[in-house]
Amino acid sequence: MSLHLKLINDEISLQKMTLPSRYYYFDDNYIKLLTLGEGFFPNDKLFTKLELTNSSLIIASESAAKVYPSKDVFAINKFDISLAQNSNLEFINDELIMFRGAKFIQFFNLDFDESCTFFCSEMMSSGRSYEEYDFSDLLMRNKFSKEGAVEYLECFDIEGAKLKDYSKRHGREEIFAKIYVKSNDNEMFASVLSDMGVKAYEYTQNRAFIVIIICAGKISHLKEEIYNIWELYRKALGKKKFDLGKR
Repeated sequence: MSLHLKLINDEISLQKMTLPSRYYYFDDNYIKLLTLGEGFFPNDKLFTKLELTNSSLIIASESAAKVYPSKDVFAINKFDISLAQNSNLEFINDELIMFRGAKFIQFFNLDFDESCTFFCSEMMSSGRSYEEYDFSDLLMRNKFSKEGAVEYLECFDIEGAKLKDYSKRHGREEIFAKIYVKSNDNEMFASVLSDMGVKAYEYTQNRAFIVIIICAGKISHLKEEIYNIWELYRKALGKKKFDLGKR
């Protein structure tokens, strides 16, 4: 399953689409990924490639991405994204829901130049209400590169049983989300975050962008916080609040 979209001067062209990968294109260069709402089954391999040149794009998932149980094989989701020449990407993900016994690998690669901006968010739920952290394995590699040079890299392998044990031992019921932000003025955006009470953020090694961590007891609260920070980001770019059309 694969989807390859190219945007040049805000004109979108479909380079490749292999079903069941699907998307819906709205006005204002807003794309909703439809495939993710159906979930990932064992041995699924989904590849999404986006190339932006002097373009802006808002992209969102249709709904939570569900990962179904597997005995021995992983489902894989990979994103390759390149931003060039004053491009702007706003990627708003719904939560990842790992079912009991699920095995999942995610690759997220984003390459950008100094002129570009982006806002990318992701969050993982604790699973279905009766399957809290009962998934098997979650592997993630998130790589952000500035003009080909790695600026920030996350690699981790989480076993559901260990995460569940950690949660019990520490008596913590919070779930977490991450936001990766590169604005036109990172220093000013960081001061705005501090003013709104966001304290868990840090710059990448060369201060090219900001990584924000937020936590809450409910997914709805996490989403509200993400949308609030996203609204600040758009305001910093001189853009109006955007409605994704999801209720």
